[in-house]
Amino acid sequence: MSAEVARRPPALAGRIGITLLCVYLLGVTLRIGGCYGPELAARDERPDAGPAVGATFPAFSLRDVSGVTVDRDRLAGSIGMVVVVPTLDWSPPTKAHLLDLADAIRTRRDVRVAIVVPAAQATPRSLAFVHDHRVPFFVLIDDAGLIDGLGLAAPAPDGTPAAIPATFVLGRDGRVLVRDVRGSARAWADAPALLEAAGAAAGAAAP
Repeated sequence: MSAEVARRPPALAGRIGITLLCVYLLGVTLRIGGCYGPELAARDERPDAGPAVGATFPAFSLRDVSGVTVDRDRLAGSIGMVVVVPTLDWSPPTKAHLLDLADAIRTRRDVRVAIVVPAAQATPRSLAFVHDHRVPFFVLIDDAGLIDGLGLAAPAPDGTPAAIPATFVLGRDGRVLVRDVRGSARAWADAPALLEAAGAAAGAAAP
């Protein structure tokens, strides 16, 4: 048996192994794509948490990751979005949600967004995510109990304080036009759909 023939089985095995790996990775990609992603309709799985539609969003004053203090009035006069997230560290769906949101509003000058992150989740990896992607909104560290006061506090898998994912779309007067409160971060409301619903709600409320 020649040396060339002797080498063929390992080469064939290697090609089979690579093919199986590619099939596995494709399956994982499809599975993730099927489990995580935006939905066109808002949900309200915790109607007891956060302000109701028509109510004024509570006042707050929190520190942005840049060190600047941002309060509720910074959202006034525009369509405002307050997005409470469990973390920007260990939740890939939450990160994907924020990147989708950033794409949706990047060219909108009439929308201001405040992301609220629990103080315990303001980890170096969370801050790195914000700085690396240069997201076009305020990212606020909740060290003043806003999440707790809204009834959105929930433990992270490791027991540290986190939050139930929630989005409140506010009119120019600070009143809630649309709310989306979920028990899981696996799926989220599509940002353009939320803004469209808010516009319809504002139009319906106008005299």
